[in-house]
Amino acid sequence: MGVKSLLNGTLAQVEKSFSPNESQFASAPNCSMNLPTLTSSGVIRVSVTFLLFIFSVSSNVTFLVIQRRKRASRLKLLLHNLAAANLVETLVVMPMDGAWNITVQWAGGQFLCKALNFLKLFSMYCPALMMVLLSLDRYLVITKPLASRAAGLHTGKYIIAATWLLSLLLALPQLWLFKMLHYTEPCAFSQCATLESFQGQWDQTVYNFFTFAFLFIVPLFIMLICNFKIINEMTKWLHPNANQIDLKRTRNGIPKARMKTMKMTIAFITSFMICWTPYYLVGIWYWFDPELHNKLPEPVNHFLVVFGLLNPCLDPLIYAYFS
Repeated sequence: MGVKSLLNGTLAQVEKSFSPNESQFASAPNCSMNLPTLTSSGVIRVSVTFLLFIFSVSSNVTFLVIQRRKRASRLKLLLHNLAAANLVETLVVMPMDGAWNITVQWAGGQFLCKALNFLKLFSMYCPALMMVLLSLDRYLVITKPLASRAAGLHTGKYIIAATWLLSLLLALPQLWLFKMLHYTEPCAFSQCATLESFQGQWDQTVYNFFTFAFLFIVPLFIMLICNFKIINEMTKWLHPNANQIDLKRTRNGIPKARMKTMKMTIAFITSFMICWTPYYLVGIWYWFDPELHNKLPEPVNHFLVVFGLLNPCLDPLIYAYFS
């Protein structure tokens, strides 16, 4: 029940690792193997997830409370929505992951099967896309300050609202793909999965890649470009041959304040990359080696998923450090 089920031909690219291994599910009807059960490594995963849930909820709520006291700005609005996105991901993904690992089978019925898998992917899109907005905003502030100032707070509100809406639209296919599957003979077993939802391997591959691209590849590509531009501009400010305007701004302390927000943005992006890159790389590996689910030890599967769930916990700590 981990990354080994990431791309085994039924669930979409990313959300699969938050559900029991369907290769085990497929063997359930003929009882040629024991039905999947909660293992000792699964117990550790559930326990760690529960601790992360408590920490993430408390830290992100604190983050939101602190942000409300700050002076209105586009950066405050972006950080506020980033914390809200992290909180949504925490409240949906972590309890669902823990409960599903305990029950192994799906015990929530058809409605919750569709609704929760839709909310799960929605809650994973939101932080990734919000991080892209934060990166683009800081890039504009440091490289095109006049254009950034002209955009104003209201423009930022519209773009953020569009980002939440885009996350919702991208997750909508989950409502059609996921369904309850019941087996009664020779073994009683129920699961929430996308088996038989695709017409063929090509349809499934396209959807998997689409999900993977918008959850990781596109956000990572944009964030890396913005990071490079930001660091390049910051280097110019610190260069001994900087022009008189840059030197004057440095003496006035403006770049110093911006430098802190730039470093904080880079730290947010770095946290996202470190936490999720191993998880997604294993997913890519599975595309080229479908037998990976038999080769990768179960504790490694659990570790990669839990390591990814660290991301919403780290953002409030990063903000606290730079504030």
